[in-house]
Amino acid sequence: MTAEESAIDRYRSMIVYGPFYRTLLRLAIPLMILEAVNVSYNLADAYWLGLWGGATFTVPRLTRPTYMLFEAVFMGLGAANLAMMSQYIGGRRYEEAARTFSQFLTVSIALGAMLMVAYVEVNDYLVRYVVRAPPELIGPVIEYANIISLDVFLYGLDAVFTNALHSVGNTRLPAAAGIVSASMNFVLDPVLIMGIAGLRGMGPAGAALATVASRLAKVFILASSFRREFPGVGMRLSGRFDGLWLRRVVAVGGPMYLRQALNSVGIMFQHSIINSFGVVATQSYTIGFLFMDVAEAIVRGSTTPIAIMVGQNLGAGNLGRARDIALRSCLTMGGITAVISLLLFLAREALASVFTSDAAVIEESMRFLGVFLPTLPFLTMLFVGVAVGRGSGSTVVPMAITFARMWGMRIALAYTLSLVLGMGVSGVWIAISLGNVVAGLASVAWIAVGKWCRPIV
Repeated sequence: MTAEESAIDRYRSMIVYGPFYRTLLRLAIPLMILEAVNVSYNLADAYWLGLWGGATFTVPRLTRPTYMLFEAVFMGLGAANLAMMSQYIGGRRYEEAARTFSQFLTVSIALGAMLMVAYVEVNDYLVRYVVRAPPELIGPVIEYANIISLDVFLYGLDAVFTNALHSVGNTRLPAAAGIVSASMNFVLDPVLIMGIAGLRGMGPAGAALATVASRLAKVFILASSFRREFPGVGMRLSGRFDGLWLRRVVAVGGPMYLRQALNSVGIMFQHSIINSFGVVATQSYTIGFLFMDVAEAIVRGSTTPIAIMVGQNLGAGNLGRARDIALRSCLTMGGITAVISLLLFLAREALASVFTSDAAVIEESMRFLGVFLPTLPFLTMLFVGVAVGRGSGSTVVPMAITFARMWGMRIALAYTLSLVLGMGVSGVWIAISLGNVVAGLASVAWIAVGKWCRPIV
């Protein structure tokens, strides 16, 4: 056994045989720290943009769904390759895991370059006619998105190295790289947004530049670390693509791609509905989802470890342990989110006032948060279900649940309540919240009795 295989085997033994909570914590703590840093950065981003001028703190949130549409390709590729690599490693089939990585890297470089160009070409149309950004924000949103298009290519490379390291069970290196990147963003944000020492402030464009520069630093750290940790694998590009690999990418990654792509288009239409009620509604929506980011930070840090643990145990033939991991994760993460949501609910007005002093925005934010925050534990259960799908390679049902939540509840029901029945923007808040509850309960049912508990390799 080579030194590389011996290192991988140590991670594998912990994941396949170690105690559930100890293993989950060991894998998740670095990613929880990273998520906490990322959330802090997002809050700081909103804060500095709020100082720059009124509603401009909504620009990153308005840009997010258009970016997600292109990010979805790498979400699908990442899900498929994480499932394959983690299950190969669980079965000690290390050469096949290395070959999978090479194909993943090659495809991501080619697709990243093409998608970066495509994003610039269609962004103006999406912002104006699909998202329907408020007129006073169209210019800043388009400028922000044109710069952030560079991040599409970098995100693809980030996904390759992060998923490869995660499939082994190494969550520390990607977390450390992410923390360095987010810290860099913290420093660059006030400088590029507000300006300093004679440097002219750039507003939202400065925020986008800070994000791209920080992602570039992260990719460099990840690539260097991966090459150092696994010199036998290296960063070789693949000259040919295995037919079985392609079929698995389509079968496993296709539903995850559709999930993210349909989700992004759905959020665009949801923005369109909300934006039709004016900039106060837009700002209230942004504040509500900043609260969600805080409540879900720990959960997002845990979803990848859950996927790794499920994948490696399925690859090792421990089907009962894989199902137990999924169920216990769902209940544990849902409980943690419930506690955090309660604390945020109690402090919601004081926290919302950090981002705006507009009394109308704060009042509308309170209405949204009053119905939205209590449903976040159910949203956590959906996230855990998606993680189980990523680890097992069974991605169709999580995609279907997400589709029903987005298009059945957050679009169709929101449109009916707000516009057809005349409830206004409050109808949107109710539909979003009900969607969380329905999707969460459906995910728990699928985890408990679904036919996902079998390997794909």
